[in-house]
Amino acid sequence: MSNESAVMATEYDHLAQAIRHIARAEEMVTEQRDLIERMAEHGHDTTLAEAVLNTMQNSLDQMHEHRAMIERAIAAERK
Repeated sequence: MSNESAVMATEYDHLAQAIRHIARAEEMVTEQRDLIERMAEHGHDTTLAEAVLNTMQNSLDQMHEHRAMIERAIAAERK
């Protein structure tokens, strides 16, 4: 395998991992939203849960940016 092929394989591995992490993070964000909804329905204070959700969403946004960076690196290698 050439060095260029090895780099591409590594980038594809990173992309696959990023996609898996995003999928799990999206599930966790959905679970947190559901939790907040249930808490609110039962009259509980959701302030902390909403702060956690905000942090989770920010992390998810960063994951999407990282995935895009990997995709750009793969596209650049193809040229």
